[in-house]
Amino acid sequence: MAYDGTLKTRIRLTQDQLDRVCERHVHFMEGRPGGARANLPFFDLSGLILSGRNLTGAHLAGVILRDGKLKGTVLDHADLFGADLRGADLRGAKLFRTDLRGANVRGANMEGAAMVEVDLRDGSKVTKSSIAETMVVGFQPGPADLSQARLVNTDMARAKLTGSFARAADFTNATMSGARLERTDLRDCNFIGADLHGADLTGADLRGANLDGAFMNELDLVTAARTDGEAAAIRELPPLPVANEAEAAPPPSPEALADLMKQHLLWLGSSGKVGRQMDLTGLNLEGANLTGAVLTLAIGSGVHLRNADLRGAQLQAARLDGADLRSADLRGADLRGVTLDRAILIDSVLDGANLSPLAIHSAERIMRASLVRARLAGASLAEANLRGCDLTLADLTGANRTGADLEDAILEGARLGQ
Repeated sequence: MAYDGTLKTRIRLTQDQLDRVCERHVHFMEGRPGGARANLPFFDLSGLILSGRNLTGAHLAGVILRDGKLKGTVLDHADLFGADLRGADLRGAKLFRTDLRGANVRGANMEGAAMVEVDLRDGSKVTKSSIAETMVVGFQPGPADLSQARLVNTDMARAKLTGSFARAADFTNATMSGARLERTDLRDCNFIGADLHGADLTGADLRGANLDGAFMNELDLVTAARTDGEAAAIRELPPLPVANEAEAAPPPSPEALADLMKQHLLWLGSSGKVGRQMDLTGLNLEGANLTGAVLTLAIGSGVHLRNADLRGAQLQAARLDGADLRSADLRGADLRGVTLDRAILIDSVLDGANLSPLAIHSAERIMRASLVRARLAGASLAEANLRGCDLTLADLTGANRTGADLEDAILEGARLGQ
């Protein structure tokens, strides 16, 4: 439904209601009857208890979790864009590749949290897929705010904090190797014993920061601001451009790709006893010929498969969230139980592809194909089996759905216009 210009008010849940949502989410992940993805954008959950809950992949954009109890909560791959987590207890939480752009975590306790590749960049630079997603009372995402947050012993390897505020945050003994900290406000932060090897501190404001015992290369500080004069000079620089992901690395050699396939087949055939699971994470396979390839249970977040030939490929239960599959040929591919959340499938061809649920353990459990927030504009889905597929907030504008089976598919918030 098109946005009508009306500002929406937030919905407040009780603890019992939230508990039921969490239980259904677990059933959804396990493929059990009665399951449903946790979909609570802009809800007011302040002060409620989510400790120990598994909310992997939950949609929680703009949610209010102020002073919430999230100790040990699993939020891997969750969407927390613009969330309010001020004062929340996130000790020991898991936030692998969680979208926290524009989130406010001021004063939150995140001690011991696993935050590898978490995204805490400036939310004001994000263009949401639908204007209605941001038209909520009081919701104006800006730079992520980690000021005064406790981040002791966190694992923030390769985290993205470009342009965020983190003044007086405590990063004691944190792992921040390879983190992106360009133009980040790090004044008065505590980095005692922190691992900053390979971190990008270009234009970061480190005035008053305590770097005693930090593990880093002194050359990394050359482009950072340590004095008022250096900070003033950086403020005169033009604004940072909207961050784009780094260009794909060179593709692997045919021999290396063949070895990956061989090891994966051994791994599948031996139930993991020998060989190695296929890991395509971030690889550049643009234009690759993978016709009929066996990629069952492969992992490959952010893999580049633009223009790849995947006709008849076996991709059952593969995890390819964020993959670039623009103009890829997936005709007749077996995609049962696949995860393609936030994948780009613009102009791809999925004619006759099977994206129905994957039965596990003699059909006692099922795994839905998940294309949450996937971009399928202009794609061809003729005769595709999309029964039970999760297409929440997916964009199918102009997609050819002739003969496609969408029975029981989840289409909440999906764009189906021509």
